Amino acid sequence: MRVTVLGNLAVVDADGRAVPADRLPRRARQVLGVLAARHDRVQGKDALADAVWGGEGLPGNHAAALEHYVSLLRRTLQPGVPPARTFIVTRGGGYLFDTGRAALDLAELRDLVRRADAGEPAAHDGVLELAADLPFAEDQYADWADAVRQEVRAAVLAAWLHVAEQALPADPARASRLALRAVDADPYSERAYRAAIAAAAALGRPDDALRLYERCRRILTDELGVPPSPELLRLRGDLLRPAAPRPTAFLGREVETTLLLGDAAPPVAHIVGPAGAGKSALLRHLAAVAPDRVRPVDAAAGAAGTAGSAGPGGAADATGTGAETAPDGTGAETAPDGGAAGGALDSLPAAVVLTVDDADRLDDAGVAALAAVLRRDPAARLVLAYRYPSVAAAGPLAVLGSPLVVRLAPLSAAELGDAALAEATGGIPALVAAAGLPAATAATVAPHIAVQVARDRTRWMPPAAWEVLRACAALGPLRVPDLAAVVDAPVAELVRSVDQLVHAHLLREDDGDRVAHRSTMVRDAVGAQVSVVARRHLAGRLQPPARYASPAAVGVSASRYRPNAAESPTAGSPNQA
Repeated sequence: MRVTVLGNLAVVDADGRAVPADRLPRRARQVLGVLAARHDRVQGKDALADAVWGGEGLPGNHAAALEHYVSLLRRTLQPGVPPARTFIVTRGGGYLFDTGRAALDLAELRDLVRRADAGEPAAHDGVLELAADLPFAEDQYADWADAVRQEVRAAVLAAWLHVAEQALPADPARASRLALRAVDADPYSERAYRAAIAAAAALGRPDDALRLYERCRRILTDELGVPPSPELLRLRGDLLRPAAPRPTAFLGREVETTLLLGDAAPPVAHIVGPAGAGKSALLRHLAAVAPDRVRPVDAAAGAAGTAGSAGPGGAADATGTGAETAPDGTGAETAPDGGAAGGALDSLPAAVVLTVDDADRLDDAGVAALAAVLRRDPAARLVLAYRYPSVAAAGPLAVLGSPLVVRLAPLSAAELGDAALAEATGGIPALVAAAGLPAATAATVAPHIAVQVARDRTRWMPPAAWEVLRACAALGPLRVPDLAAVVDAPVAELVRSVDQLVHAHLLREDDGDRVAHRSTMVRDAVGAQVSVVARRHLAGRLQPPARYASPAAVGVSASRYRPNAAESPTAGSPNQA
């Protein structure tokens, strides 16, 4: 059975049939509402009556009245079920809504909020999906209902802002929509204005961004009596500063480009790498280098998904900045432009190079169509990009074979042309993109991207892997015996986690058999989630703790690398992943 209080009250039984809760008397619905608002907590009859009747005055025998309404609720919502087995449980002289016996959307929302606060990215999207409406509209002015409505409103506002900040590099239009909703919902939230201003700037709308800034400044100074924060002032400074010319160079991947477009290229090449590795950027680069030969294919469109044009064009494509960006809450990657159905696989130039991003989405028909192209033209080539090599063996791609599998490594310091940038980003293209944003925007957005990259790359690893990242962020370089002292996991699982984290380019090894964060941006972002109390507790489990460097002593802090477009050849044109 499921009870819904977000929006209109609704109840469905275990078979999915609607139960006529709306036909209950008003007081009975209020009793149900109070119990739902305070689910899994016993409500004494006096407290329950005070909430239900409020300032209207209690009836002469309020306990008997409550017993009547509870009995009516049980008979109506769970007919034929003994009172002792209904979800409204009698306990301790009162009643409680037992979410172990009936699902409750409000309880699910509160669980999502807890998970979001703990750093689970997808939980924020879950909050927005579940809380489309506020609860208890019928009793919105009652004290018991107003408190919950404010709670839900705050949860939605926080989710809007988190998702907006995370979406900014990849989808500034979505970031703008969510941030403006947050501004409308809470016109006194400077964080909401900052997100909306950053999104407007990213969309190339500086006038809108400046209007938002001025609106925020007036509210802060005239109504709240406080000045704008340094972060807001930096955003305004970025808007007023003339934009530097956008670089057009594509960073690195020369060997891969030569291999995939050269005469010795195999018929089928697989480009694999974890989230943020630059797979989509490489495919766009191939199209920019050889526009007459390269045709992107939309994996979701299958056989009809070949672009009829000569490939992506424009400055963004030439630089690789329009590529796969930092992962969003779902972990999905963007497909290259031009992948919409614009032609057919039977009308292609000779020696065509077909590139397929997110190739794991190809179905049997799409794979068969690609195989037919290779049979018709022995000079044709196929380049497939997806995350993990196991995909090829487990799905339709297996029939194409895998004569060449290229796993994209992080960009080197030589490729980036900046040792500090390499230390800050670990060479991970998605983080290179974040570091190239304007300083004020990067300060807000980069930590979210760094955590999201780490989350996506550890999603399939043992639970101990994330704890290893936390420990290394809090304590600095550690050996496996040190990790065993601070992470509650078997040594075998710790060793497996370390192997996988090194393989995922999140950790690096040194000559002393220690592991540390490869990227100081990831280290600092993960470390920001470790409280001072937790750091002290972890340090206390090491003997002696003085041997280990503080996080700030490991490598170059991301805060030391704040390039602007004029200082760094990479600003604004990273090989995003």
